[in-house]
Amino acid sequence: MHSTANAVEVVQKAVREGIEQAVPQPVHRLAALKRPFRFKVRTFDEQLEDKKVVDYVSKRAPGLTDTCANLFRQMRLELKPEQGKERETWLQVLLIGDVAIVGVPAEFFTGLGLEIKKQSPFKRTFIAELANDWIGYLPDREGHQLGGYQTWMGLHSYAEVGTGERVVEESISMLKELAQP
Repeated sequence: MHSTANAVEVVQKAVREGIEQAVPQPVHRLAALKRPFRFKVRTFDEQLEDKKVVDYVSKRAPGLTDTCANLFRQMRLELKPEQGKERETWLQVLLIGDVAIVGVPAEFFTGLGLEIKKQSPFKRTFIAELANDWIGYLPDREGHQLGGYQTWMGLHSYAEVGTGERVVEESISMLKELAQP
């Protein structure tokens, strides 16, 4: 087992070696797009949302059931008047040579990022989460069906179902636009 100091030393060595082996790459093009993106706060059934939290916490941390349930009830109470309302955030795509960086304003579920990479016209496409804003966890539809903390209605996860897939569609559209000569 490594100590913290040893771990820091290993990382520093790896960075130094990486820099030594790096080969400068010409950057023939710099381009960027930043666009507003509108989404809605999802509507929810208070009893169903409460049950999700209580059931999960009762099984995994029974001593915290009341504390957690009350915390989520308070968040939902704050979000109740916001249900169905439209909000605006930003999506951004940067092109540095042949490397594309897609900035998303959320803690993006992995499958969504992989879908952007799969459909990107650029071989090297990277996803930068929490870029330009924070709208909480952004699950895909499957994630919402599976449930879990990241999908519970609260200040940490409030975008309507399907918002993640819409971010993917718009990001791919922006990437394709940057791919045009």
